[in-house]
Amino acid sequence: MIKLNPGYKGLTIFLVSLLLSFEYNYYLNFSIFCICIMLMVINKVPVKKILLAFLPVLLLAGGVFFTGMLYSNSGTAEDVTSLTKTVVIIGNVENGLQLSVRILAYAGLGLLFVFTTDPRLFIISLMQQFHLPGNFAYGILAAYGFIPVIRQEYENMRYAYRARGVKRNIFMLPILVTAVRSSESIAMAMESKGFNAKSKRTEYIKLKVTKWDYIVLIGSTGITLLAMFLF
Repeated sequence: MIKLNPGYKGLTIFLVSLLLSFEYNYYLNFSIFCICIMLMVINKVPVKKILLAFLPVLLLAGGVFFTGMLYSNSGTAEDVTSLTKTVVIIGNVENGLQLSVRILAYAGLGLLFVFTTDPRLFIISLMQQFHLPGNFAYGILAAYGFIPVIRQEYENMRYAYRARGVKRNIFMLPILVTAVRSSESIAMAMESKGFNAKSKRTEYIKLKVTKWDYIVLIGSTGITLLAMFLF
């Protein structure tokens, strides 16, 4: 899946997510979740990375499950346990499953896209295949490039405050100043290189759309629609 066009991959995941929003079935949502996990493993995403990413999602899904089970009035049948004398309403359990598994399905689709897609290639695909204006695209790329800079600046300031014995973590103002200075430097560099959003530009990386992109797009949406009717 990594070799697919990033833009069409994102479009495929968006359409599948949109179709899932119209279906309230935990069998389908859980199937999508399992398929996403399988595709991550096939694409050689480290299992540890997958587990760490899904840990907060599982906690959230568990909380939503118990909330939907305990505070819902949609049950139609009851099963009273003799040990705890607790009334478990089957409809409430299904409601909790529907809510929690939907979270897993959407998280699986999102993490599948994040773990198998290069953000820079995704922006380039939006420019070439979906005609995203260059000023927006380069602005997004510049913001993405700021992330490691801000992270490193945060670490530097944290060590500097610790060396001076300052206990208050006043990081926002210095980080803001650094971000403004860096943005001004990037803007001047782009102007000095003759950047103009309206002018025609050459492309160092040329992404293509292959038949597999259309097959995955049509096949994924078609299978999801078919599963919605079957389930």
